Amino acid sequence: MWQVRVAPCGDFDNRPFQSNHFGVEPLASSMGAEITGVRLPDLSDEGVESLKQALWKHKMIYLRDQHLTHAEHEAFSLRLGDFAVDAYTQGVPGHRDVHPIIKEADEVTPSLFGGGWHTDSPFLPEPPSITFLRQVDGPPYGGDTVWANTALAFRHLSPTYQAMLRPLKVWMSARNNYATQEFLRGAAISFGDAQKHEQGMRGSYHPLVRRHPVTGEEALYICDTYAAGIEGMTTHEAKPLIDYLVWHTTQHAFTCRLRWQPGMVCMWDNAATMHLAPNDYDGFRREMYRTTIAGTVPR
Repeated sequence: MWQVRVAPCGDFDNRPFQSNHFGVEPLASSMGAEITGVRLPDLSDEGVESLKQALWKHKMIYLRDQHLTHAEHEAFSLRLGDFAVDAYTQGVPGHRDVHPIIKEADEVTPSLFGGGWHTDSPFLPEPPSITFLRQVDGPPYGGDTVWANTALAFRHLSPTYQAMLRPLKVWMSARNNYATQEFLRGAAISFGDAQKHEQGMRGSYHPLVRRHPVTGEEALYICDTYAAGIEGMTTHEAKPLIDYLVWHTTQHAFTCRLRWQPGMVCMWDNAATMHLAPNDYDGFRREMYRTTIAGTVPR
């Protein structure tokens, strides 16, 4: 007789990171925290290092009432690390690495490109480490972002299942996402220049269980949008495994949800999370800007 599945319990430790430079208020038991009492451009170098440690612990951090300019957004991002190569856009005029994400109030689309569970650009040989997003304008409701803690999800798998997954490599490719977008929009699409498009389609193989380059923490490197196969497996063998891991990781207990406000900024760790942004705000304008920080080859 099969048991009824209940919510995961036990290993949830999202107690606030302690810092002398800012306050920390956890958002959910699984992950996420609000950083309080500081405006980002005013942080000292020591404060920025403390902020990074808070990010590694909480996986996603956010701050209200920042109201950054493009120049401030760009300058603070560089204090986190070098810019990553963006796979899709060319940035705003004068700020090559500040990328617009704008949906106008009269724009109606069957799908947003980030509307499925994903981690940013995992098809690259060196995917970005940190994504830094800010809102200028947003809907009165809707337009939230949801994250899942892939490290916490890995810890809640059985030791036997963990051992089975560790040697595997996942094929991350944009081909399924391109095909889905073309089907929904009824027209051929291409994102980025020809070279970036080709890299997205070709993809990269990465460890299915990756170790965080700073903390050493193990996390599932999986998502619903870009995980296209498992090295050495047929499509029919790999799909049930990928589907299960995505389902397992996106259980409500492993997630947090952020309701955006104009002036808010948010940073997340792509090595230990995946996220989605539902397309649920037709009729309202949403203006966001993103930078990404370079990462390393997943190990």
